[in-house]
Amino acid sequence: MLHKLKKKDFAVLRGPLESGRQSPDSLGGALLLAIFLQMLMYYVTYYIAAEATKFNI
Repeated sequence: MLHKLKKKDFAVLRGPLESGRQSPDSLGGALLLAIFLQMLMYYVTYYIAAEATKFNI
């Protein structure tokens, strides 16, 4: 089935690259933001949600 695909079938994938939405600068900013979101999720999981369990140490 994959051998039936043409080059024009993949043209839609170039849109975000050509518009700049997936440029290295924008992806770098998103990854930087992801670091802080990951720290927030760690805090919420292990400090706030852990207080509501029966398995407190």
